[in-house]
Amino acid sequence: MLDTKLKNSSDRKYAGLFVSIIILVLLAAAVLLFYKPIVENAKGFIKLDESDKEKELAEYKDSAEAGFLEELFKGNYVLRWELERQINNKKLNASEFFLNENQSTDIDDINTDDGENFETFKSDFSELMNNWYYNFFYYILSNYGLEYYAVDNKTGTYLTNTGAKLSAFLGKEEMEEADKLKKEYYFYAVIQFDENGNPSIPYYQGISKEKANSYLGFNLTQEMVNRSWNNAAWYASRVKPLAGMKVVYAIKSEDSLQNYFIDQFGDTNYHIINEAYNRGGAAYLYTASFILVMLLGFVLPLIKPLRIGKGIEAKIPAEIWGLGIGFTVTIYEDGITSLIKETVSGDLFDLNRNHIMTEGMARVVVNSFNVLIWLGIFIIWFAAALSIRQFFIKRPVKFLKENTLTFRFLFWLGRVIKKGCGYAITFDMSRKDDRKLVMLLGANMLLIMLFCAMGGVGVIGAIIYTCVLLYFITKYKNKITSDYRAIIQAAGRISEGNLDITIEKNLGVFNPLKEELMSVQQGFRKAVLEETKSQKMKTELITNVSHDLKTPLTAIITYVDLLKNKELTEEQRDSYVETLDRKALRLKILIEDLFEMSKAASNTITMNPVEVDLTAMIKQIHFELSDKIAGAGLDFRVRIPEDKIIAWLDSDKTYRIFENLIINMCKYALPGSRAYLDMEVLDKQVSITVRNISQAELDFTGEEIVERFVRGDKARNSEGSGLGLAIAKSFTELQGGSFHVLTDGDLFKVIVGFMILEA
Repeated sequence: MLDTKLKNSSDRKYAGLFVSIIILVLLAAAVLLFYKPIVENAKGFIKLDESDKEKELAEYKDSAEAGFLEELFKGNYVLRWELERQINNKKLNASEFFLNENQSTDIDDINTDDGENFETFKSDFSELMNNWYYNFFYYILSNYGLEYYAVDNKTGTYLTNTGAKLSAFLGKEEMEEADKLKKEYYFYAVIQFDENGNPSIPYYQGISKEKANSYLGFNLTQEMVNRSWNNAAWYASRVKPLAGMKVVYAIKSEDSLQNYFIDQFGDTNYHIINEAYNRGGAAYLYTASFILVMLLGFVLPLIKPLRIGKGIEAKIPAEIWGLGIGFTVTIYEDGITSLIKETVSGDLFDLNRNHIMTEGMARVVVNSFNVLIWLGIFIIWFAAALSIRQFFIKRPVKFLKENTLTFRFLFWLGRVIKKGCGYAITFDMSRKDDRKLVMLLGANMLLIMLFCAMGGVGVIGAIIYTCVLLYFITKYKNKITSDYRAIIQAAGRISEGNLDITIEKNLGVFNPLKEELMSVQQGFRKAVLEETKSQKMKTELITNVSHDLKTPLTAIITYVDLLKNKELTEEQRDSYVETLDRKALRLKILIEDLFEMSKAASNTITMNPVEVDLTAMIKQIHFELSDKIAGAGLDFRVRIPEDKIIAWLDSDKTYRIFENLIINMCKYALPGSRAYLDMEVLDKQVSITVRNISQAELDFTGEEIVERFVRGDKARNSEGSGLGLAIAKSFTELQGGSFHVLTDGDLFKVIVGFMILEA
């Protein structure tokens, strides 16, 4: 029955998963129906923007050409600076060459509102030229495919980055070479600077005259304004003009000149197309699909028979489905709009165009691919919805603990930090091992820092240090392994029963473990001895109980058989009955003692403590047993205080303790000798001592005589159960008292102690 329920539950779970997938597949297929309307709408928006786009392209080209000529203007300063470095054969700072120090004498008379001075201007100018230098050599030359030839008129020193003879544009004697170069290059410009630094462009191609004239209008003043310098014209006048220099710039291909800004405009055009698709319905389709799938993720789990949202899909960490949603948002602009456009145009795989398959088959493959893409997106959204739903079902704290990786990591980190803090707190520098560890780690850190500071020599030192460290670690590891094996072998021998093994070897860090193992060994040895003793006592117990029960029982059976004789006289019958009564009473006492001892041993005996006057109780017991004491022929002397001594005890059990002690004294004391009972109060404790001279030799210890069924008369000829002292000791200890038996030659002494109440 249970297996059937489990199977049905599993079937419903997979049924819910199947239903969810089918719904998402149908939804993905339905999305394809909106492709064509979206593309048609997008084309309409693109046509509306064509005229504006052409105008923007023309304006963009014009702006880009102006920017290109401005870069050439900056390049002139860079090449002049590089020529001067080559002429002087040393590295010059830009401010050292370009700034005219002789004109700076009146600097104190020219101060800006912000307090700038000439030294600050020099620093800023150097930074400006460094930026131009980097931009020209590492950006402009490569992006535009720009070639240059620069020459100093006075020294003839020149710079160039091409093997072409661009110098032909500068000399009339090389007109033929120049005409040849004009055909090879789409753009070229010859810029000349006279001795006063005035620029001119005598020859150029690939730009309009208007642009060439606008180039001549560039000046440093505007750059100073851009750098937020007040009195910009004055600062610009501090810069030396580009005098006595000619520069030829050339670009071979129109594409090289136009590609850069066309690419930049192409990016803008790309965004315009994407915007057209968004306005055409792609964004609305994507948003509506997201909302619909999320609603399905919240609604379908409400259909309980489907058991949707009960499995692992509802336990996906929030970070994972968050990344999934982020991914689907990221791929929209570059992926989804392109997918819609290329699917409708037939450019997605070019299967039909390349004659790989028929048009119908190609359409099926393309549509199937689209359905799979949308299905994957929908599954991500659906799983996210199921996980978000858990936030509203669970408590927020529980959700964060169970459904987020961040909080799991934080909890783990918290546990690690807690353990680390615990270790730091318990770290005791007063302990020798901890001090050694800190010293070793500190020394190791200092050596590593020293090796790092020594450079290449430090690498060699680090290798040597590593080898030495490896040697000592290996040696220490072998010692630890050897010590560990010694511990394991000792433990194995102890487990096999060898309790006499000793470990003499110094085991280092395992010495505490060795000591504990030796303690366990001693404990095992003691336990074995105790068990042996216990087994011996059990055997003696059974023997003694059998003997003590059998003796009165045999007598009872014997006298019962005698009473069956009808020829007995009345006098004989009374004698037999009296004997039966005595034997039955002895058997009763023995059985009662057994029950008392059993309850005391199992700690099931009930205590009823009250305030007990021990002085009065001893006097009462003495009086009640006076006949028995006299019959034993003892001179019994009781020495107790006159004042009341009150203790919180069970009166019946306490009475039994002292009754047993005095009866035991009467049985085994030497007739005609003196016996004593002394009571002494020490602080808050009372001590009662009973002592007598034994009539038999005391060949036992105080511990042995208080065991159950142990009697001073080992022949067991006298009456008694052998439980009197055992019961007295158990009752004493159950009441929190102390009970000690001492022997000295033939002197037998029992000391009982109890706590007393304050008067």
